[in-house]
Amino acid sequence: MNTSLTRAPQHPASAFSVPVVEPSAERRLGPLDRLSLRLGVWLLVRAAARADEAARRAARSAETAHLARRNALERQQREADWQRLAMHAHRPF
Repeated sequence: MNTSLTRAPQHPASAFSVPVVEPSAERRLGPLDRLSLRLGVWLLVRAAARADEAARRAARSAETAHLARRNALERQQREADWQRLAMHAHRPF
């Protein structure tokens, strides 16, 4: 059994090459391109701000729900303690 690793022959066109940028392609952006980029950046910033606000709102909602549960448990405990104390304080005739 042959355990040596062999490589398939490579085509010369599949070799790694760095793309060449022509000097004529290095020109300034036109006004429409700049406007489009500014609009894209503005939309991304707005979406990020909305997502951030939604996350803050969800965190506040979770915190409020936690506080409400804790307050309800404390209220139930106080009521149970008060009822226990009231039963022991008033003896039946």
